[in-house]
Formats: sequence, structure tokens, C-alpha cells
Amino acid sequence: MGKAINVGGAPVAPGRPNNAIELARALGDSAKLPTKQLTDTPALIAQEQDMLVKCESAIENLRFAFWAAGKALQVVRDARLYRAQFETFEEYTQTRWDITPQYAGKLIRTWRVAEALFTARPGGGLETIVSTKLGYGHAWALVPLVEKHSVQAAVYLYLGLVKAKGASVTAALVQGAVEALPEEAAGHRAKTEEAVTSYLASQKNEASPTPAIDPAKTVRALSKAARTFDTSALQAALEHDPKRARNAVKSLIEVLSSVSGVTVTFLESEDDSEGGELDGGTADLSDGPEESSPETEAADASAAASAA
Repeated sequence: MGKAINVGGAPVAPGRPNNAIELARALGDSAKLPTKQLTDTPALIAQEQDMLVKCESAIENLRFAFWAAGKALQVVRDARLYRAQFETFEEYTQTRWDITPQYAGKLIRTWRVAEALFTARPGGGLETIVSTKLGYGHAWALVPLVEKHSVQAAVYLYLGLVKAKGASVTAALVQGAVEALPEEAAGHRAKTEEAVTSYLASQKNEASPTPAIDPAKTVRALSKAARTFDTSALQAALEHDPKRARNAVKSLIEVLSSVSGVTVTFLESEDDSEGGELDGGTADLSDGPEESSPETEAADASAAASAA
């Protein structure tokens, strides 16, 4: 513990420490860490630039830790290097490192594709993007493709995504591309890049939904309608164009009742049922069906007799 471990292929900037303890110590005394901006200038002064390099070196180390840990765990497991102190590999990971066997297994399944990508030299600046974007989440999303086809198939797919999307690649995007990759394209660079292009095009089409309705605008429209649709205005509309006005009123009542939970029953006249219009019809608005009583049935019968 405490010894620097050089992992072949991992990008290490000149002069940067490559050990976790060194990285932490390089940030300075814990009691003297800065708690606010040192200067008011937009550009960083030399002291701040040096501090940023040390901080980003520590953060960058985290990106490669899962790769080295997975590879090391596999060596310990396969060579049974734990046997002097522990009965099983599971006991070793839990007791020695407080890592569940499930997580240890995931790290082991992930390191090969991570190593292949970190050490790849595709050119065109892609390795720089890979070194800054590839993390455990991205690598884990590639594991199904690795285990079904090959590490190379996963490398082609990830590099195809990086080539098309640059630094905006996400773990969800990687997972979707893996699931969408045709069987015949896996392991073939050109076919994989074509499949990636098709997948991204489909995602772009799905990402153009109907614009969301502004609820504040709807409230203003309802308020305006409440002020505009008084009795005299509706009566004038009915006299001007009875058919269209009644149909509009019916549609409005149906919409408002559907969202307010009010049951609406339209009582159409004989002319309405024949012509499909609302002439002479009325709307019965209630919170729900009511049970009829002898009194109401008698009143209804009396009203019907009077109408006849």
C-alpha cells in the first residue's frame, strides 16, 4: 500500500503523480485548503493553475481506477492469491476491501473493454475524448456486446459513437446502441458505424416531441373565455349560427366535464336525433347518477303530462 502502480496505457501527464496517496497529498494540508476564490480576475493566476492541475489529476485517477481494480481482482481470483488468509474469493473481497462479490464480478467483467479502449489509437483526436469520457458506466454498458461477440466489437461501437457524438456520449446512449446493433454488424467496423449512424438518427427523430402545452397560457385562455362567454354573447352566437354555436358549446362542455369529473348527459330533441344537431337540446350536468325517488318520478310524470 502506498506504492505507485503504473498501469500500461493509462494516460499520465508529465510530472503528474500516479498514486492515490500522492494525489491526495499533492493537494496540500487539509486544514489549509482554499475555501473561496483567491483572486477577482477572470483568468487563473499561477497558484490557481497549479492547484487546478493537481485537483484534476486526482479526479482523473478515479476514471481509470475501475479498470485497474477489475484487472487486479481477476488476477487475485484466478491465481487464488487470497488463499493464505481467506477461504474464498468472496470472503476476501468483502473482508479485505468491503466490496460485494457482485460488484467485484462487474469490475472483472468490465476491465478488458476498458483497457482496449484506453489503449486504442484510433486517431483523429478520438483517444482524447475516450480518455476523458470513458468511465465505469460506459464500459459496463458495453459488457453485453463483449460477452456475446467480442471486445473488438465493443471497441468499434464505442469509437463509432464517439466519432459521431464526441464528448456528448452518455451511458444510456451506449446501452441503446448496443441493444440496437444488428447481429451481422457486430465485429465489422464499417457496418458498426453504419448501424450507429442509423441508431442516432432514430434517436434524433424520437427526441422531437410535440411542444408541451404551457399551463399558464391555458389558464389565461380559460379566464378570457369566462369573461367573454356571458349569456348575451352566447345568445347572439346562437342566433347568428345556431348549428355551429350549439356544436361548439357541446364540445366545450364535453372537454371541461372530462377534466372536472362532472358527468354530462345531453338531452336531444326529436329533431336533434334525426339531424344530429342540438336544436332544442339541453345538457344535464351532475356529479354522478342519482337514484330516482317516488316523488321525483311523480313530478316527472306530471311534467310530461303537462307537456303533452
